[in-house]
Amino acid sequence: MIVSFQGAQLSPSQRRQLEFQRKAQTAFLRPVLAGQVSEAIKAVELRKEQGVKPEQVWFVERQEVGTSCLAEWMGF
Repeated sequence: MIVSFQGAQLSPSQRRQLEFQRKAQTAFLRPVLAGQVSEAIKAVELRKEQGVKPEQVWFVERQEVGTSCLAEWMGF
């Protein structure tokens, strides 16, 4: 992605955003990351073939009925 502003003044927040986008783009285009993603996908496919259940990442801590109150949730 090439950006040319040709004499336009950028605010500090716009400069930070542009720099972040440049860094993020290079991070996602790195071959190491692409290799790691493909290895992870292969590992997941292998687990599926073997019939291994996926790891449970999310679980229900508690289940309540009714309208929740933000104050109760915050511990007041």
